[in-house]
Amino acid sequence: MPSLAVLIADEDPMLRALYADYLKSVPGYALAAEADSGGALDSVLRAQVIDLVLLDIFLKGFGQVEGLRRTRALYPRVDLIVLSEGKDPDVVRGALCQGAFDYLIKPFTFQRFKAALEAYRIYNLGLTQRKAAWQQEELDCLVRSSMRARTVCPVLVPPKGVQVKLLNDVMSLLHTLDKPVSAADLGNKLKISRPTARRYLEHLVDSGVVEVEYAFRRVGRPVKLYRLKI
Repeated sequence: MPSLAVLIADEDPMLRALYADYLKSVPGYALAAEADSGGALDSVLRAQVIDLVLLDIFLKGFGQVEGLRRTRALYPRVDLIVLSEGKDPDVVRGALCQGAFDYLIKPFTFQRFKAALEAYRIYNLGLTQRKAAWQQEELDCLVRSSMRARTVCPVLVPPKGVQVKLLNDVMSLLHTLDKPVSAADLGNKLKISRPTARRYLEHLVDSGVVEVEYAFRRVGRPVKLYRLKI
């Protein structure tokens, strides 16, 4: 599967470098270009095929929400994730209303950045690789999957003894798996003990993020398996 081409648009060269480093750690993406102004962004979009723009909506010469509306109108196959301040509620609302896939408020963590890109990849591939007519349940599945991937932080506040970083690692690994996994196997992959893996998985079950199924064997108890809910 080809990598998705990304344009990073931010005035700050240090932030552009940081986002470029972040991008290297998210599979399925390639940095295609950078822009430090609205004019430079427009030039790149005219000259190159870009899948996703990582945009500071306050980029000089861009025009904030009106600039986003214009970009969406001129380049309808280009998607945008906004990486900006959140102090102006009208700008946040306007960006989302104009079709921004996500809005990350500076400063944000790498984990939140990764979650946004993983969610976008699910969404993009689901739409662009589709050849057959959509059925409602299939489209619902795609939308739920992309929204679920975006929400790496669990729905419930982690209880005592559950670390957010490790919980995020568990969620990220589950997103990469195409079949259910046992606590033992997940523990081996993350280099944590089976009881620890089971505790985190059961927390996600309680949060409504993960579901359980059983693999029955000829001898012994059935194996409890975990998968992300669709």
